[in-house]
Amino acid sequence: MTMQKGSDVSPDSRPNARIAGAMLVLLSVLLPCGCASRSAALRPYMHPERLYLQDQPYRRLYVEIDRMEGADLPDYLIDELKAFLGAHCLKPGGIKVVSDPPLPQETFASVPLSLASILCIEGPPADEGPQPAYLHVFVYDGKRTFKGARRNPRIMTTCPSAVFWNVDYARSFSDAVKIHMLRHELGHVLGLCQNTAHGDGAHCSKYGCLMYPMPDWLSQLGGAVHLHFREHRLCEECRRDLELARQTPRDEGLSFAGPFLVRKADGYSVASLPFYDAIIGSVGFDWTEVLSEAKTSIGQTVSKRLNDSENPRKGHRSAVLALYGRPEEETDPERLREDIALLSKAIHDFSPEIRRLTPRILQRRQEALARFGGNPPAVGP
Repeated sequence: MTMQKGSDVSPDSRPNARIAGAMLVLLSVLLPCGCASRSAALRPYMHPERLYLQDQPYRRLYVEIDRMEGADLPDYLIDELKAFLGAHCLKPGGIKVVSDPPLPQETFASVPLSLASILCIEGPPADEGPQPAYLHVFVYDGKRTFKGARRNPRIMTTCPSAVFWNVDYARSFSDAVKIHMLRHELGHVLGLCQNTAHGDGAHCSKYGCLMYPMPDWLSQLGGAVHLHFREHRLCEECRRDLELARQTPRDEGLSFAGPFLVRKADGYSVASLPFYDAIIGSVGFDWTEVLSEAKTSIGQTVSKRLNDSENPRKGHRSAVLALYGRPEEETDPERLREDIALLSKAIHDFSPEIRRLTPRILQRRQEALARFGGNPPAVGP
């Protein structure tokens, strides 16, 4: 069409509003958003997806949302959590989403993101029936708090029972794009993309699939229409993987205790939150005590950094390892021997974080026992 300079565009030549809307969505999703293609695959020893997808042993799902003061909870968040999880998780007892009161910024001014996410957890109420499956959603505004932390929405592959949601990331994007990102992260919680027949173990290789890595131009070209019409579809292979996971016997060595994912190992257990692991002996434990110990330990860590004139907010990915039910400085020789025997097993744990941090605790216990004239048991190969 030829136009004279300064002339108006005729009504029949104006772009269709629907097409224009789709193009705006396309331009948005071509910008970096959500999981990056470099995201790591879930750890082979930590796959709780069947605890979410199946109706046994947990007939309910409890979702706890914590948000920092100043981080407005997106209007779509609760409804989309219920919709996506309800569509894929067999929970005849229902899915309950609870949004806790905002967390005051000044309370967490000296706390890194990793530790703040633990301090705010309350876990499922004990008076609401049997233990449910548990999911934590931590909402914050990276423009106001936790500067220097990773900005994109994500889960932790070491303990995929939480979603970290930064409302400042992609703030100007449409809700459709943000919902796509949220469902993408929930797909990771449900264990999608482990099947390397159609992916790399971290993301799906099918263009246009909800679980395709972002940013990627071809994927967004294929998925732009789905975003515009709010379809957010999983590819056939991913849907098949979910169905297979629902029917596959679950790992009996993995369970929930309050908000903790508990993994049984040889002679001990590990109770995990993102960024926190507690080594537990063969005796039973109370998850409320483990959580209380975690919060106390984190408070001491932050105080120590302040006393040492360190930046208390450095290390937004700081990991903490603890020995449940034991003081940091043990003086009883018999208990020291028990701890050394337990830690000598844990240094060979599947988790690289536990293998990295356990030797420090083990060395302190061995040195303490040596001061009492004891001989620490030999550490196995």
